[in-house]
Amino acid sequence: MNTETPFVPLTGSCRCEQARFRLETAPIITHACHCRLCQKLSGSPFRSVAMIETARVTLLEGKTLSFHGKKSQKQIQCADCGCGLWTHHPDLGDGIAFVGVGVLDEGERLPPEAHYFVRSKHPWIALPPGIPAFEQLGDPGKAGARERVMAVLAAKGHVPEKGDWGLEKR
Repeated sequence: MNTETPFVPLTGSCRCEQARFRLETAPIITHACHCRLCQKLSGSPFRSVAMIETARVTLLEGKTLSFHGKKSQKQIQCADCGCGLWTHHPDLGDGIAFVGVGVLDEGERLPPEAHYFVRSKHPWIALPPGIPAFEQLGDPGKAGARERVMAVLAAKGHVPEKGDWGLEKR
């Protein structure tokens, strides 16, 4: 008997609410990243994101544009207000989206399942007990997560050989 609660799709929007989207399925994993790049992208001590196949994110309303800064992730933004909705990591390409939990209408439904790059974590951040934490990257052991990432990469003809999750070490 399956005792897991089925995933109820989550919606989200930009600041001006012109761009609205929906996560159709549960994310691959929700994590907090404490790396310096994510600190800069979020303007806070860490970035909480839901990693999901881009094909499972549906734009419901509005228009988006992409911004790809030098040495950065490609960011999908609302075309009206410029609010960042999700990013694409250069090592994973456009097949995987990192949706900011803060732009979800009910982001509290997706607490972090792992913490990455805790080597650059601000010292006043206390990590919750029982949640996997890694100095850099690591496989938190979530069932099916690695397989979902590898399936997206394989469909694009890219089989990574470096790092975990197909990402370069930062």
